Amino acid sequence: MGRLLPHAALPGAGRAFAIALAAASAAHAASPLAPALQTREPTSEERNSFDEYYREHVPARVGGGASLFAPAFDIQRRRGEAWQVIARVDSAPRHHTPELCRQVRTSYLYDAKAPKGQRWTPSAAAPEWYVWLATPKVICTAAQYTVKMDPAVSGDDVAALLRQHRALLERARLLFAGNSGCARQRALTFRLSAIEPAPPANGAPQMVGMVFESDRDTRVRVAVRKSRGEYAAWNVNCAAD
Repeated sequence: MGRLLPHAALPGAGRAFAIALAAASAAHAASPLAPALQTREPTSEERNSFDEYYREHVPARVGGGASLFAPAFDIQRRRGEAWQVIARVDSAPRHHTPELCRQVRTSYLYDAKAPKGQRWTPSAAAPEWYVWLATPKVICTAAQYTVKMDPAVSGDDVAALLRQHRALLERARLLFAGNSGCARQRALTFRLSAIEPAPPANGAPQMVGMVFESDRDTRVRVAVRKSRGEYAAWNVNCAAD
């Protein structure tokens, strides 16, 4: 087998070709497989037009008062595509049940090509519910940490899981070892992010799902069995969404 020559030892034309090939290979290796996601802050026009739209179209009984909560903007695009502009607003905190406080998050979409005054419309997606445990006999106020609640789950189940989620997570970690998709996440730090319905499993007709997000940007679903008012971690799923 012939020995490869360094660039400096190649003839002029061969040396130039090798250098060009190496540069092309480096550029190909550095280029991402998909365009990077770009984000930005809202423009003054976007912010002002949403403020005007929200004050005119959203009753105070729904929004909790237009001036109570500033909108959160989510603006992103892939390179070469149009910006997708979304504004999200949380309602005023209120009791959902005696044990739960709730805020309703509504999303609005922006169309820069629409006539002025018609650029914002409510998202077709249903508003999202965010809940946390209430303090007895105390008016609900905004909380730093909230959990997304699927309206299909009963308030009693949600309150129970909020109280027991740390213990249920520790029991679920024992199930991680037996699941090839979860084993590496067993020791990660998790935060409860959502409570949702879960399909029945063999021997467990009543199930509720808990979604945990880790400090490594991964997500774990724990199916919880309910039996006679008691809850037990039943199985886990760590497949990426």
